[in-house]
Amino acid sequence: MKLSEEIAEFKCSICGSILRISPENIVSICEYCGGLNIVSGIIDCEDIFISTSVNVDKVLEEFLNRVRKDVDLKKISDKLRIVSTQGWYVPFWISRVLIRGEVVYIKRQYRGKKVEIIRNRDSFSEEIDIDIIARRQVKNLALRELIKTYFRQKPQLAELKNLAEDWWRSNKLTILNIEFDRKESEISLREEAVDSVRRIWEDKVDEIEFFKAEVKKMERPKLIFLPLWEVVYEYNGSFYTAYHQGWSGHPLIFYEPITMSRRLLYAIGMFTSIILGSIIGSALSLLTLDSLSDAWWIILFLLFILALIGYRSAKGFISDIRVEKSWR
Repeated sequence: MKLSEEIAEFKCSICGSILRISPENIVSICEYCGGLNIVSGIIDCEDIFISTSVNVDKVLEEFLNRVRKDVDLKKISDKLRIVSTQGWYVPFWISRVLIRGEVVYIKRQYRGKKVEIIRNRDSFSEEIDIDIIARRQVKNLALRELIKTYFRQKPQLAELKNLAEDWWRSNKLTILNIEFDRKESEISLREEAVDSVRRIWEDKVDEIEFFKAEVKKMERPKLIFLPLWEVVYEYNGSFYTAYHQGWSGHPLIFYEPITMSRRLLYAIGMFTSIILGSIIGSALSLLTLDSLSDAWWIILFLLFILALIGYRSAKGFISDIRVEKSWR
């Protein structure tokens, strides 16, 4: 997230004084009268809510706690150096949606050598929380974890207009502007709701033959700003990033260096899968066709597990970065 350096001038709606803001600003506090000014121009103040953030000291405390508790990082903690720490309030449009529809699907059940195909038609009614990031072309794994953690923990939100002047003056995070208004968000939220329910069904069944869904009810979308902190740290000349949610400071995503002990484990995993795969291959050559037909699905499952272990181990071995999520 790069913040623009371009500066524009606006006047305070209360006292008329000049406000100095950048294109990324959505709100500005007048230095003279302390008045709150919405400078985005495409959003109503009544729709805006914010989850207030802890300070940078708390974020760094949580970062160091995470380092001390991590099996790999604690071994190299004395060699880590914090390079920078910065935070933003990231905008999300959220709503609760009632969606109804119909689906025709296929599920396969394996009974020994036989495969039973079950075809069903179901009606569904789902009430779900749905969200979209209020900024276009944003690709960041931490943002998805941020909103997922918000729905899981439900931190308290404050109306933007009710935040005191002292809070605005002490706030160190940039409140990022939005790129589409409430009406545009309603269209995107409806589309995302249908796609989300379809993905739920795709995870539950083997094949979807027909799917139809319609949004029957949608709450008025709210624009919420969630605090996201980024900690950049250095180890052996390379830079890594950790992301923290701001309402408690707990970590969301940690990009970690691959230590020698971790690389050794990956190497062991690779060679173990290769050796066991060779043993199973040799055993196959000794089985008769009758015995092989009885055990084919067990053998296939074992080979799949070994291939998966080998792939993940090889991928980890050649990588220089490991990504870990926190589920607190």
